[in-house]
Amino acid sequence: MQNASKRRKAGNVARQAGVGLLVLSSSAFAQDTANTPPATGDDAPTVVVVTGVLRNTTADKAAISVTTLDEERLRAVAPVSAADLLTEIPGVVVTSDAGESRNTVYARGISSGTSAGTVGYYWNALMEDGLPVVGGLFSNFSPDMFLRADATTKSVQAVRGGSAAVTGPNAPAGLFNYISKNGLTDPGGMFGTRLGVENKDHPGNLYQKYDFYYGVRNEDKTFGWSIGGDYRRSYGYRDIAYPPNRGGQIKANVNKLYRSDWGNGSLQLSVKYLDDHTGYLDIVRPMAHGFGPIAFDTPFGRSANFIPTGNIAHATPSGLDGRTDYWDPSNFARNRGGYIGLKWEHDFGNGWKVNNNVRYQSNEVHHNEAEGIGYQSVTSSTVYSNLGSVLAGLSTTPGYYTLTDRSTGQVIVRVNQRTTASSSTGAACSALCVQSTTPNLLPNNTISGNSPIANTNLVLTVSALNNRIRSDDFVDLFTANKSISFADKSNLTVTAGAYTAWIHFVRDALNGGQGVMGLQNSPDTYNVTFTTQSATPVTYQLTDPTGFGAVAGTGGNSVGSLYDDVRTREISPLLGLTYETGPWLFDFGARYTSYNFHGTNYRYVTNSSATSRSFGGLDGDPLTIYDNVYAVNPDSAAIRYNKNVHYFQYTGAISYSVSKRQTIHARYTLGHKNGDGYWNNYDAQWKVDATDPNILPVIKQAEIGYNYSTKGFSIEATPYFVDIDRVGVTSYGTLADGVTPYTRPLIYSHYRSYGIELDNRFRLTNWLGMRNVLTLNQGKALSAASWAAGCGGALKACATGVATTPDTAVYTSGPQERSAKVVYNGTVNADFDNFGGYFRFRYIGKRPTTVAALAYLPPNRVSDLGIYYNYNEKLRFDFNVNNVFNDRNATQIGQLGSLPTGMTLDQFIAQYPNALTTVQTNPPRSFFLSATLRF
Repeated sequence: MQNASKRRKAGNVARQAGVGLLVLSSSAFAQDTANTPPATGDDAPTVVVVTGVLRNTTADKAAISVTTLDEERLRAVAPVSAADLLTEIPGVVVTSDAGESRNTVYARGISSGTSAGTVGYYWNALMEDGLPVVGGLFSNFSPDMFLRADATTKSVQAVRGGSAAVTGPNAPAGLFNYISKNGLTDPGGMFGTRLGVENKDHPGNLYQKYDFYYGVRNEDKTFGWSIGGDYRRSYGYRDIAYPPNRGGQIKANVNKLYRSDWGNGSLQLSVKYLDDHTGYLDIVRPMAHGFGPIAFDTPFGRSANFIPTGNIAHATPSGLDGRTDYWDPSNFARNRGGYIGLKWEHDFGNGWKVNNNVRYQSNEVHHNEAEGIGYQSVTSSTVYSNLGSVLAGLSTTPGYYTLTDRSTGQVIVRVNQRTTASSSTGAACSALCVQSTTPNLLPNNTISGNSPIANTNLVLTVSALNNRIRSDDFVDLFTANKSISFADKSNLTVTAGAYTAWIHFVRDALNGGQGVMGLQNSPDTYNVTFTTQSATPVTYQLTDPTGFGAVAGTGGNSVGSLYDDVRTREISPLLGLTYETGPWLFDFGARYTSYNFHGTNYRYVTNSSATSRSFGGLDGDPLTIYDNVYAVNPDSAAIRYNKNVHYFQYTGAISYSVSKRQTIHARYTLGHKNGDGYWNNYDAQWKVDATDPNILPVIKQAEIGYNYSTKGFSIEATPYFVDIDRVGVTSYGTLADGVTPYTRPLIYSHYRSYGIELDNRFRLTNWLGMRNVLTLNQGKALSAASWAAGCGGALKACATGVATTPDTAVYTSGPQERSAKVVYNGTVNADFDNFGGYFRFRYIGKRPTTVAALAYLPPNRVSDLGIYYNYNEKLRFDFNVNNVFNDRNATQIGQLGSLPTGMTLDQFIAQYPNALTTVQTNPPRSFFLSATLRF
């Protein structure tokens, strides 16, 4: 059993009550790995905490919660995404059904604003080696697009709540730091391979991942270098014909320790390059009935794919100075990024230390997806306005639309528009009606919506998203520490420094058009024409040969054509004090932020000739509408802004060591959340002038932590309280002339959550152990604010029969949306001489999706199993089954189509609780076999 004991010590996952801005204190105790019993008490190794601190410290000098996951744990659990690793963190809820990236993560019930994967890290920060992966958050530009966990990853440290508001880059809820290996501390090599099956119906579509690491140091351990990276190719669990995930990264660093007359120190130079394609599986949501309970009673299973798979790649000519792009959805999202960084640490002696961590990084994502998958009735005007019928002036013209299979030429359905009765078109139609004289061959046309919207004859709408987002960042964190020892053996540490960031952000979108597809698995786009009802009928081609209309237009059901050019500057001075005397520790930290953003948004407009029936568009043919409604960029499209934001945050803590094995601490934090991409809402110059970005949410957090650890047993209990107030709600309206806009007064939402985190591990025998992580949370929306639009008088005209009413502020109270009351993660580990394994059960309780709690996500249950075998000291095999029992859990839910005019979502759910819904679910059962060779 000697080798088993060594493996247990090497495989420990350290779990500590963590650290804040400066040197914050508590006790350390270890967390188990997937294949080793949890180390506790005297068996727990000392872990250095580098996350959320301005001076490296050990876990027994901490007064806030931090979790450290070591390499053995990272290798054992077969994560598909970097976010999957965060399921191990107490108080953290992870939804990673989107795939490799664009996932959602929130901590301690702070779930407001994270319902979509496009903004899934809103309250948190993903970090790599102590600095943020991206300089700022933005819709469809999330940090996990540029972060991969591979053989170069040494550990993950996670700080939740508390001092994260002060220590982190605009992340009041949590910091998740992925720490890289280096040759000095991690010499040796490793090669790993992982093969898997994510979709049982397509076992030949293998998940493949290969990663490696090699580190070297000199004999006196003062110089080292390392290199590593990975390549991954996978299809995901959808029935997609081509692999959406393919690519990888390479990382390297060089380290030097030095001694001089003025002290000792270290230098680390790091570089990374990433080139990776990823697909977002959450853009496709199969259908069900009901907002909770949910009935999966439609023909589409959890692996159904509504992303078009036909030959639909096409050129996108435009009216922007002859520019032509090329859109190919098989590329999905291409993420490219890299950095060069330099970290310097120096100890002058006599208590003086300085640290500087600086990095230049460039990250770009080119969205080339078939995005914006929507569900509409074929008689919905949205279907045809997406194709340019309104912009071309055809939406009020009597006639009919013809949807045709592009491969066979078969007419699928015809839809009349304002037609009179005739033998060819059938009965008269006052709006849009399915033509009775033509067979209706729409697939699955009998599925009922059980509501007035998207009721029958459903089709899928799709957008050719062609959107490049790039951020060039220069970020730097500098600190200077002075420790002063007094005669009574007490100690005062003073830390001063600054976090600075300069960011150049560009978004360049040229929409590749909109399409219509049949409601079926792996659909293809239809050919769509419009034929006028007249003495001399004229047929207009609404879609190009690949089935897309409104090519290079201003918008549709996804991002349209636009351009943003923004520069930001953040300067955040930092100050902290830590005083230790006997068993007591007192800590205080503060941060003042000065943030500026300035730039220009170009919101393109439709060319003025689009409605002319003699206008030939880009190809000169007036009958091809698909290239007639293109966007142009006049001088009036430029929207300029220059705004400043200032705010102050602070945190304080008291810690008391009851004994070597027990500590207790209390912490209070007041923070704010900078809105990051303010400029995204600036689509008109008057909105720039009407908004003040200095009105920020106020976030108050408090916690009390108790830690006890002894041989074979440890427990951490952390009651917490989070209050988020003054969350501004901006709303706009139109005056009586129907043109002049105005801004309604700013109103505020107020949210609160409180609960307790319990982290317990115990060893039953020398080969069997268990870890239990339980979070009990009560999340409330004390007042969720919204505006009910008025009409009449000075406001826009009321609809027929509607009385004049003023704009009315509405405040709703209830549970905080998407906030679970119970989150549990339990793992049983067994470790023998050469083999072992684990069984893990994860549970997320029922979560309301609206404040009124009329819709909810049912409880989520997932079980995972892992078995390992050590062939010898160099070669190891792992077999993992994720979602052993193939549980199907709803993770996102929404209504189909557009809500009826004047009806809120809550009103709709109350009236139609069993309406047809779109439901995203977790991945099905998957299998992975891994081999790891160390040398």
